[in-house]
Amino acid sequence: MDILEAILKVLVIGMIFGAGLPALFAIGMRLHSTGAGDAGADGTISAPNPALKALGYLFFAIVIVAIIVGLLWVTRQTLSYYFDWRIFPAWAYS
Repeated sequence: MDILEAILKVLVIGMIFGAGLPALFAIGMRLHSTGAGDAGADGTISAPNPALKALGYLFFAIVIVAIIVGLLWVTRQTLSYYFDWRIFPAWAYS
């Protein structure tokens, strides 16, 4: 049963990061472009919306932080061994 639980955990995390981060990035791109204000197909110009642009930047920041934390998590043992950096809780370094 332990193997099945481990496989399910990897599957769930893979779905979250495999599809979740690109989806957040796409939503951020859409919010940013909508907030920038642009000419429509019929020639009308929509006014810029700073709140949507800021929300788009927030989504970009979430994606960047998730990538940085993921890289630090993968390299945590190496960083601990060579530089004695322990940025995660003690249970992560067993």
